[in-house]
Amino acid sequence: MNFEDLGISDKNINALKKLGITTPTPVQKKAVPLILKGQNIMAQSKTGTGKTLAFVLPIIERLSFKYVEALIIVPTRELAKQVNQVIKDLGDNKVRSMTIYGGVSINNQIQKLDQGVHIVVGTPGRLIDLYKRRRLRLENINFAVCDEADRLWDMGFAPDVKYILNQIKTNYQFMLFSATLDYDMRQLVKKYSKNKFHFLNLSRDDLTVHSTRQYYYMIDRFEQKFKSFLEVLRVEKPKHVLVFVNTKKTGDWLYNRLKSKNTGFKIGLISGKLTQFQRENILKEFREHKINMLIATDVAARGLDIENISHVFNYDIPKFPENYVHRIGRTSRMRKKGTAITLVIKDEYEYLCHIEGLIDKEIRKKTLKSQEQARHRFTIY
Repeated sequence: MNFEDLGISDKNINALKKLGITTPTPVQKKAVPLILKGQNIMAQSKTGTGKTLAFVLPIIERLSFKYVEALIIVPTRELAKQVNQVIKDLGDNKVRSMTIYGGVSINNQIQKLDQGVHIVVGTPGRLIDLYKRRRLRLENINFAVCDEADRLWDMGFAPDVKYILNQIKTNYQFMLFSATLDYDMRQLVKKYSKNKFHFLNLSRDDLTVHSTRQYYYMIDRFEQKFKSFLEVLRVEKPKHVLVFVNTKKTGDWLYNRLKSKNTGFKIGLISGKLTQFQRENILKEFREHKINMLIATDVAARGLDIENISHVFNYDIPKFPENYVHRIGRTSRMRKKGTAITLVIKDEYEYLCHIEGLIDKEIRKKTLKSQEQARHRFTIY
């Protein structure tokens, strides 16, 4: 099946070809025809499966070029910029889009809105601010999308999302994409689609964890963890690595410890303490491989979409198995095969079991040479 079979016009097929995209992914095959027919969608789909294109492409196909016609609500600034870039890459000069998020000048955003745009991609807080100032007008909305809804909910944006949707009085087409779907999200889709929607469950078919090489190293005691991590790095030799920690405090500590060692890595850290400018600079350097090891918490990494990450390391094993799926979905993107490695202290083994239960897959254990030598000495003496 190709994009022409899905109902995409020659103009947009040519735009896709220029981007090197010729074959639709499974989520695109299922979602695009339904969206082109004007159907409401609730899709459970993991990151890295091409879901952004799955809704952007049919929206561009069906635009009637009103101001503002499509509203895409996302959890983070990074994701807003990524979605908008996809729109820019596909759309010609006729399609005008913009991002709206906090931490930057609101006056520039007001000016751009006043000039007229067809598609707005934004985070909830700044969208509400501009709506209440009567600068973001919602009377022409034909498409409303909630992207990465589970993250919108995790970050406490559920009330804001509902407020925004309540302000739209048009008979719009509603789409929600999420890696996981809880009861509240399902009820939201039922309400804002008037209970007329298609549910696409792509979580099992396209679970990115199944295309990722996954290993774990068991560590006896917490005190051995950092030394073991250094040994794992020497063994694995990752080229472009994202390292997850559970807290900002651990992130700061790990960053400073690694900087004091001669690891050979150019190391960066993203955390909530950074300004938006600092954060974007670090992410830019990571994309350009000027930084080849980036340390992040789950919250700091939300919406991160960077290609060619060879390894994801869980320096801290996540306490919630869903977070494991989000983390390792940062590698093995768009059919590329990556590696995910988790450090597990013996006392944390139950968390690994929960993860294996969620992904329905046994994660393979690896042993460090120092551990083998220690066991050998113990056996001899």
